[in-house]
Amino acid sequence: MKIWTNPRHLMLTAPLLALLSLAAPAGAQEPTVPAVAERSLLRSAQGEYLLEDGRTLKVHVGARRLGVSVDESPLEPWRAENAELLVSPDGLRRVRLYRNGDGTVSRIAFETDRLR
Repeated sequence: MKIWTNPRHLMLTAPLLALLSLAAPAGAQEPTVPAVAERSLLRSAQGEYLLEDGRTLKVHVGARRLGVSVDESPLEPWRAENAELLVSPDGLRRVRLYRNGDGTVSRIAFETDRLR
């Protein structure tokens, strides 16, 4: 294993890392959570849900990003169409949020489209 003792090597890697972060797809940099008004409703949906088929669905709402995972898969960046509908990046999976009168999520529905 070689240890870099020359700071010049470290200075070369910083611009390379900066260029790689700028080359990320535009969709990955766009926010997937709507404006402030709906964000508070989405935050109430954060948590784990048990689906009818026994799988677990996790919803994580950050300041600008929305992540959904099914079972043990890593969080995927989903987008919120509105406070009641979350859509996967490919558009084939949706999570519908059903709310109580006070705005808390009472149940969810996981919908999938099949490729034809």
